[in-house]
Amino acid sequence: MQTQPHPDSPQAAPGPGSPFAADGSKTHSGDHGLKPNSLGAPAIAFYIIAAASPLTGVVGLVPIMIGLGNGAGTPGAFIIAAGILLLFAVGYLAMSRHVANAGALYAYTTLGLGRVVGLGSAAVTVFAYSCIQFSLYGGFGYYLSSLLHDAAGLDVPWWVCAIVAMLACLALGLQGVHAGGVILGVLITLECTMLLTLGAGIVFSPDTAAASEGFSLTPFSIPTVFAVGVGVSVMLAHTTFIGFEGSAIYAEEAKNPRRTIPRATYFAVVFMACVYALTSYLVINAVGVDDAQAVAQKESGNLIFFVADTVLGGWIAHTFQVLIITALFAAIVTFHNNLSRYLYALGRQGLVWNRLGHTRKVQKTPHVAATVQTVSAAAVVAGFAIAGLDPYTTLFTWLAGIGTVGIVTAQILAGVAIFVFFRRNDVDKRRWHTVIAPLLAIAGLGSILVLALSSLDLLLGASQTLTWILIGLLIFFGFLGSGYALWLRRRSRERYDRMQVMLTAGEAPSASVADVRNT
Repeated sequence: MQTQPHPDSPQAAPGPGSPFAADGSKTHSGDHGLKPNSLGAPAIAFYIIAAASPLTGVVGLVPIMIGLGNGAGTPGAFIIAAGILLLFAVGYLAMSRHVANAGALYAYTTLGLGRVVGLGSAAVTVFAYSCIQFSLYGGFGYYLSSLLHDAAGLDVPWWVCAIVAMLACLALGLQGVHAGGVILGVLITLECTMLLTLGAGIVFSPDTAAASEGFSLTPFSIPTVFAVGVGVSVMLAHTTFIGFEGSAIYAEEAKNPRRTIPRATYFAVVFMACVYALTSYLVINAVGVDDAQAVAQKESGNLIFFVADTVLGGWIAHTFQVLIITALFAAIVTFHNNLSRYLYALGRQGLVWNRLGHTRKVQKTPHVAATVQTVSAAAVVAGFAIAGLDPYTTLFTWLAGIGTVGIVTAQILAGVAIFVFFRRNDVDKRRWHTVIAPLLAIAGLGSILVLALSSLDLLLGASQTLTWILIGLLIFFGFLGSGYALWLRRRSRERYDRMQVMLTAGEAPSASVADVRNT
């Protein structure tokens, strides 16, 4: 049964003197909104690709996938993971016509599954994104400190390098997403140029196995792709795409979001799939298809450097070190922006400290949210530094792993929410977009989550006790968010009702608002 829109709903325009903006969210003198029409499809695609950090994925994860996963079938694992995410993107982007909010996964989950589950999803997502960003600071500090020691003989503590990255990232975040997009475009171009150089070196080098045996298509054959260990490889392949779901975060700042968001999302996923699959294919052929797994196990994390040194010479080592640092910084900038907009969305709705919903008057950037998350990152880095823990094997590995589990969980919740939303609201007749693709995506992501939970020792590289502590923290934040929503429903109805406001694109059905109001 259709109901009249609630006064706080997206359909109801506020009257004169109303404390609500046209979008239904609470206004205050410090909220100047986000800057509209500031990002085109290329800039958004750069943010997505930067979050995934292709060079880091190739250097850090491809050797593990080949050595411990399905071996020579690794290129196929990237294609499977990309296929699952493209299925998710079909429903995700179909629903984006009805939701335009900086909260992205949180907004989708709330509109589809209700506010209690939605705020639980928001807590999980913020925790997961925070863990990933903290881990990137650990990796950045580790690699930059190592480079300064090897190249210049300088002993700069890793945490000092991490703090420098924080300040640079905060400066870019305060300046605006357009400035960040330009920087990311340059950094990603350098990453891709390096990978292209490596690929060309393999193709034309006379010192590879492929030079004598020829390039084999065996890595793409079904028996090879689905060899023992394919589950581990697909799970790890999925982590190389983490951040692609962040495209919807920029809906409020995108130029014509109904066109730019889908274009950027599909392009980024397909582009990254091609980069990962092709690069791993060439690396496998360089060392020999039959010997790839054994070589990867022997060389471990140095596999890519080993191949690069063979086909390009020793000069490549320092170049890779520099570009890994810039790749990590690009990912840091992206996750910083993603987190800032999640916190901004929650603060704007009065669900947390409302100053998080403030933006700068001219740049219209969420400066308070950006500053808060920078301070939190500094606190975590300081904790690991004071404890004397290794930044790579602890901060980088532990938090990236648990962050990945959290994002997959949030993606599954969003996938279910998308399916439920279109079942409750007859606003899209396309069965592929609203039924088939979402269900296939839920099944695929669910399989990845099961694989991740069954391979936590590989994903986290931690003891069993610490592993379950990290998983416990993830579960705790989920229940904390949902419990807070229940508390709001009982004790602060105004703020609870405001959670239903999703900054819709102006055509969200009133039935959905009624459904959300009652959950």
